Amino acid sequence: MQVIGDVDVCVVGGGPAGSSLATRLAHLGYQVLVVDQRSFPRSHVGESLSQGVWPVLESVGVPRSLVQADAVSVREAAIRWHTDDEQRVAPEGTVTVDRGRFDEILLDHARAAGATVLTSVRAVQPRRSAPGWSVPLPDGEVRARFLADASGRRRLLGGRPTRVSARMIALHARWRPGTVEKGSQSWVEALSDGWLWGALLPAGDIRVMAFVDPETLAAEDAERLFRRLLSASPRWSGLVDTLPIAGPVQVCDATSYVCAPAVDQDSIRVGEAAFAIDPLSSSGVQTAIQTALAASATVHARLSAGGDGEAGLQYYSELVRTSVTHHAATAARQYAEHEQFADRPFWRRRSAGAERAQLPSPPITPLFAWLPQRVRLHPTAELRTTACLVGDTVEWRRALTSPQLDRPVAFLGGAELAPLLEVLASAPTLGAALRRWEELLPSSLAPQIAAWLGRHNLLEPVTNLTSPPVSPSLPVSPSLPVITAS
Repeated sequence: MQVIGDVDVCVVGGGPAGSSLATRLAHLGYQVLVVDQRSFPRSHVGESLSQGVWPVLESVGVPRSLVQADAVSVREAAIRWHTDDEQRVAPEGTVTVDRGRFDEILLDHARAAGATVLTSVRAVQPRRSAPGWSVPLPDGEVRARFLADASGRRRLLGGRPTRVSARMIALHARWRPGTVEKGSQSWVEALSDGWLWGALLPAGDIRVMAFVDPETLAAEDAERLFRRLLSASPRWSGLVDTLPIAGPVQVCDATSYVCAPAVDQDSIRVGEAAFAIDPLSSSGVQTAIQTALAASATVHARLSAGGDGEAGLQYYSELVRTSVTHHAATAARQYAEHEQFADRPFWRRRSAGAERAQLPSPPITPLFAWLPQRVRLHPTAELRTTACLVGDTVEWRRALTSPQLDRPVAFLGGAELAPLLEVLASAPTLGAALRRWEELLPSSLAPQIAAWLGRHNLLEPVTNLTSPPVSPSLPVSPSLPVITAS
């Protein structure tokens, strides 16, 4: 096959994960090619963006105002979840978007950053060829040093996904403008054998999705099942038989899974090619872009002359592992919060393993009481060598680990923790340590870091001065690197 070009990185898939990865790598000076089999703007579900998406979009360089210009701000959401009582909440920063337009904005941003973008072009199974990959396209093949699979549930790189939850499907359809009552901009409602989500879209129409076990669909066709589920809803029961659906009811997989390996020497999976989370979170887009940001640092560490490729591999592998664990546990807790139909199979399957009762946290002693005392790290906390995100790449740094933390932390507010903890270990009192920190850090950051350590019960006073304090400056043993805050 004729070679039609050589690039540093070929990204297969132009959705939020693929376009964000391409943008970051192009900014770092790499030659990047994005290939997507569909034309843009493309039709796509997943229109809800929660507040957490704005910081990650800012990291990519996409202005919030550009997205909000074509979005519906969710000023009020109606939620019927814990019991049969409906709650009205005001979810700050949540919007619904036209995913076709939103995805096009991100892809145009990648193109403006310097990435080459090919749409309506299908990449077939790539193959390894020294020193990287050959990606067959209709007019020839592209050679790339590194391959990024951003093809979503298509998973171009193959592999058998491992489910992390019970299987689930989503039935969805749109209603034309003016057919539904005005009021709340989005709705979430629990049913006996599933749950509903609905939202007002920018064009004025309504998207409604029903999430159920796949076996539910086997007994009847999609539209009949969809209307039956809606008829069980107090919000929709009086409207189901009269509403004109805009197009057929569609069905898609909504199962949570992880696909390994997340990364190897010259390829990486991002977005739903790596893992998919439960749609209950409404943070699928946010999570996809977060994987892209982390992947860009990993690829940079692998390809740059001075990069630490092994640190990059460990960092991204652990990021995926901890993200999957976190999202699965969060979803299980949210399903376990439901009470009315808790004994039904749909709800039992998804709440299995949830921690229904949290142990009380130990009391927090106000730090000012310890200012005249010498303090040290709590015995359960320690510094470990960890792969950390540092700027645009990944490096080995010492990070603070503890059962009180969800993940190791190497940086707080841009300040590296390890040197500060070394000061703490040698200072005669906590007050003296804070004065030294104030000389090293921007104004007000020192007390904030001290407060964070206290809030997480990571410090204790040294009451027995005959026993030397646990010093963070002592040699520490390496451990499996995990994601760290930077």
